[in-house]
Amino acid sequence: MTEPAWATGPLAAIPAGHGPVAWLLRLDDAQTAADARRAAVSAQDLADLADRPQAAMRALRRRLAKALIARMAGVHPDLVRIARDEAGAPIVIAPDGWHVSVAGRWPLALIGVARIRIGVDVEPLDAPPPPPDAFTIAERAAMHEDQALARWVTKEAHAKRLGIASRIAAEAIETRALGGLAFSAASAEGGSLAWCVVRGGAIAAAAIPA
Repeated sequence: MTEPAWATGPLAAIPAGHGPVAWLLRLDDAQTAADARRAAVSAQDLADLADRPQAAMRALRRRLAKALIARMAGVHPDLVRIARDEAGAPIVIAPDGWHVSVAGRWPLALIGVARIRIGVDVEPLDAPPPPPDAFTIAERAAMHEDQALARWVTKEAHAKRLGIASRIAAEAIETRALGGLAFSAASAEGGSLAWCVVRGGAIAAAAIPA
């Protein structure tokens, strides 16, 4: 599998196509606001997000996700429909055959779009380190000290790819270093390949099927 294309600039600079692509951005940026205006939040979106915490931020991310899907699929943003599955993960209802994953902690956001199931996660570089018991015995034995946050976002991206982020413990996912900031991740539900990048004060991960 090929590493997802990483994008950090304006939406118009992202090559259209099948992906996968991972778009890392700041929600407090003027360009982000301009890109968000390319897509509208529908009444269905508002109803879907109304009971979620930080609904306004989630609505902004929904607009950006719809705009990115529209660009990748070559359709008008008004034709993009996103809902949530029973676990709360976003799913693309239309256009058919596309997958989306969204992550973020204000003001950071990461949106992954692909024709295969994709999961993404992002954390600020100054985030508190994950607790030791978030890692398996094998991970702790093999892990370099500076890999903890990368492995953590890899676990989260893997869980989101499989739609199990709300019900799996971090220690039930085992990561292995593949070189650089590439990792494999495995749990009882399946395996992923993940790549991490460090940009703009954040570390981000995108996972695709192994």
